[in-house]
Amino acid sequence: MADRVAAIPDYRTRFDWVIGPNRPLYITDVGAVLAAYIAFDFCSTDSPFDAFLRGEEAALSNIEMRSMSLFYGKGSCGTYQTDHDFHAISLPQFGPGKGHGPSGYADHGRAAVTGDPADSYKFRTPSLRNVTLTAPYSHNDAYTRLEDIVRHHLDPLTMLAEYTLDRAVLHDLQMELPDGAALDDFDEMLRVGMAAELVQIQLSDAEVAAILAFLGALGDPIARTGRVGVPASMPSGLPLDAAGGIAVTRDTPPT
Repeated sequence: MADRVAAIPDYRTRFDWVIGPNRPLYITDVGAVLAAYIAFDFCSTDSPFDAFLRGEEAALSNIEMRSMSLFYGKGSCGTYQTDHDFHAISLPQFGPGKGHGPSGYADHGRAAVTGDPADSYKFRTPSLRNVTLTAPYSHNDAYTRLEDIVRHHLDPLTMLAEYTLDRAVLHDLQMELPDGAALDDFDEMLRVGMAAELVQIQLSDAEVAAILAFLGALGDPIARTGRVGVPASMPSGLPLDAAGGIAVTRDTPPT
């Protein structure tokens, strides 16, 4: 890969600015510039919440201020909007799964990595930064609406029992098993439910709306486009996807 990148004159020139013109390009150099890009472009520190933390008290509306107190208090949502840890919260399983369990359509999550049955159905907690921009929600896109995943955290067993596929983002894929096979398996649903770590929390509809208002205050407007943005063209000459600005790879370098 490093040789292919170095063979593209525009890329080699750009790397010359970083590593010098007389040194070979290594894969670690590619990794370093990718990491630097991610650290800069993916950084979200200009949300209304961030402005409030910097001392701009007017950055949050009255409802956002009240909902922040609810979020950190009665809502028990944690200090940093994620603990980067793995938790089982009884998320509904649908689709083909990962080949786990008696029927093969379960997804045992963290346990598939650690081999520890105590880690079954645990998945990493994502950051709530820009959460209003990152739908759908859960590891398997189980909820299209942010309110639904919030309510799932409040009462996971009820939400699991009442779950229907119209709340999910489904993809048009040909599978041997129907999307709802796991949902129709009582024993599998029971295993998912029994693994839940969350304690039920009672919030009124008004309090749920307040939580959603605070989550909106965690959004950095520049996250929609990134600080760098999508380039007009690629040094490699690869075509860009018209919708997302993603370079479409080829098996051979472009002519």
